[in-house]
Amino acid sequence: MSRIQAWLRYTRRPGPLVALALVYLLLVSGVMIWRGISVSPDYLLLVLVPVALLSGRFVGFLRDWVPFMALFLGYEALGGVAPKTGLRPHYGIMIRSDRTLFWGTDPSQWLQAHLGSLHWLAVACTVVYFGHFLLPIATGMVLWLVDRVQFLRFTVALLALSFAAFVVFVLVPVAPPWLAAQHNLLPGVRSLLSLPSAVSPYFDRLNPDTSAAFPSLHAAYPMLVALALWPVTRRGAAVAFGWCGAVWFSVVYLGQHYVTDVIGGIVFAVVTWVVMMRWVVPRVASLQDKPAAAAAAGAGPGVSEPSSIDLDTAEPAGTQERATPLGPGGSDR
Repeated sequence: MSRIQAWLRYTRRPGPLVALALVYLLLVSGVMIWRGISVSPDYLLLVLVPVALLSGRFVGFLRDWVPFMALFLGYEALGGVAPKTGLRPHYGIMIRSDRTLFWGTDPSQWLQAHLGSLHWLAVACTVVYFGHFLLPIATGMVLWLVDRVQFLRFTVALLALSFAAFVVFVLVPVAPPWLAAQHNLLPGVRSLLSLPSAVSPYFDRLNPDTSAAFPSLHAAYPMLVALALWPVTRRGAAVAFGWCGAVWFSVVYLGQHYVTDVIGGIVFAVVTWVVMMRWVVPRVASLQDKPAAAAAAGAGPGVSEPSSIDLDTAEPAGTQERATPLGPGGSDR
């Protein structure tokens, strides 16, 4: 029994627990993609249960994750509202915008004309595309394990970003490149998604919105992830920024988004995070870091409420934690 307790104490330290959770999520998600199963939020919530049990904070997991996932899945259900408004989707404005940015050349057309025959590239980009939900959920889990306050900031910002984009989807529906090609507006462009993906029973009941190209949430989510990770782990944020580039290339190459959509998604993500840190956090107590004095008085990091931990500088022994609260701007004071 002592060996099991020692193993649990070691595993529940921030570094090993985060590493184990990420490896576990990647393995499960890889198997799901390999077997043609959609990596959707409802499945991921169930996949995260073993991590929550191992962390020793299962009740806290239910408290923090169930409301977030309920709102997130509720947002996904709104996708069927936009097509019922009767507003015609826009086609030409994004085509003209992209051609203006690239001196008369459409990026999706050019990429598919020169690289569309590379099956391995289409498969790789499809895998990146299917990571749309995996990245924010995995980031949420990392933040929840090491810094609950940053987790709350991130999930609130993610929901705000999603619902703000939904308003645009409803008022200004924009058709993606592959749909424009079906109307002979972008000859030679097609959807290059190259892997099957069977959606969950929940998503199977939803009516997807095919005219929700601008802003691109595929571009916005990884950008928001990088911004949220920056105060916690610079190396993790650097990886997220690299992933941003892979996603931005993939969605354009696959014919799912225009470059203008990508730029719109980036702007939405940055503005959402700036509003969160500069305006919302100073006004909402639950989104603010605990004062150092409170930590010294006994409200320091514990099993149920982890404090802010810098994963890049945490000591290997796991017994020393850095107590540097993050300011409203997201940088260390």
